Amino acid sequence: MERLLILVLGLSVINIVYGLYYTVSRPLFGVDLYGAWMVLYLYGAEYVPSLFSFLLGALGDSIGRRKLMAIGLVGAIPLSAVFTLSDWRHIVASVGFFYLFSGLVSIMAISSIIEDRARVGSKYSLAGLGMGIGWGISSLIAWPLFRSLDRYLFATVLAALYATGTILVILGYTGKEMEEGARPISALETVFTGLYWFTPVILFSSIGLSIASSVTAILLDYKVRELGLVPRDIDPRLLYGLFYGTLPVLAGVPARFIAGRLVDKGVERHLLLASIISYLALFLALPFTPPLLYVLLWIIPIYPFYDTSIYAVISRSTRMYEATSTGFLASVNSLAGVLIILLNTITPIRGITDYVIQVSLFLGLSLASTTYTYLRL
Repeated sequence: MERLLILVLGLSVINIVYGLYYTVSRPLFGVDLYGAWMVLYLYGAEYVPSLFSFLLGALGDSIGRRKLMAIGLVGAIPLSAVFTLSDWRHIVASVGFFYLFSGLVSIMAISSIIEDRARVGSKYSLAGLGMGIGWGISSLIAWPLFRSLDRYLFATVLAALYATGTILVILGYTGKEMEEGARPISALETVFTGLYWFTPVILFSSIGLSIASSVTAILLDYKVRELGLVPRDIDPRLLYGLFYGTLPVLAGVPARFIAGRLVDKGVERHLLLASIISYLALFLALPFTPPLLYVLLWIIPIYPFYDTSIYAVISRSTRMYEATSTGFLASVNSLAGVLIILLNTITPIRGITDYVIQVSLFLGLSLASTTYTYLRL
């Protein structure tokens, strides 16, 4: 348990980094410097590097998970450049390289958590709580920290925190080092046999949620300003982080434990279906709500039920090769990122109508895929 808590602490520190990056990058690049289109390219850069994560997971199951986590420390280098560059293409490239290396750490860390298939819900809820606390803290302090430091020092703080979190994850890793006598091919065959049916569910929901969350995160910046809670001489971004990450995390604390208990009882598939339906209703309603209602709806904690049920389905649909399974999930999410880039190039979102059509299409397809596959099973 002591090592597990160190692992959770490491994940929490890494999520402080993610929270600082997300909370600053969305309004900074999507509102202040470039435009909403930039946020979708950032999403693509965050997902694309994980396209071959299933191979990295199989490699971890074959030669050792700690070795790959150690390589993940390299991610501190591109992270230190994200907020110090001016060319948007260089920024996107730096984000991509950071996510390539940080993905190694996340895949191997989560693989140890889903090994315990009987208690995957409660264990992932503990890890998710740690990650959420890190996200919540960083969301609250992100803009004050960014405003008080120059960009180079802010980037240095992010890189140092990431390296510290990665080292803690390596020290607290509680899972097996590898599958004895495993080969990458056998790992891939086993995982694909168990999870191929789940691919459309993850793919369509990931596309829909990425589009919806990227657009509504930018709208949140405007809605917070419209609330008029901050005097004109104070930066409204101080409130943005509170509403963007801190309050949803606090609301999600009890939801985490409820989701863990439900998943341990074996209802993860029903829980996933309910969370997709809830997200579809939420993201279709948000753009049409007044500022106060918008903020209140944003805080509703659906995400603990969604991600806990996803990992439980992944865990219980395979019998071993947990790193390969976690890498499989990352790869499908990455494929979603690639498709988002293509979609944004061909049919960019220029208004509410485009947003509603795309969110309805992809979350609707995810909902249909989930229902169809569950009925077959």
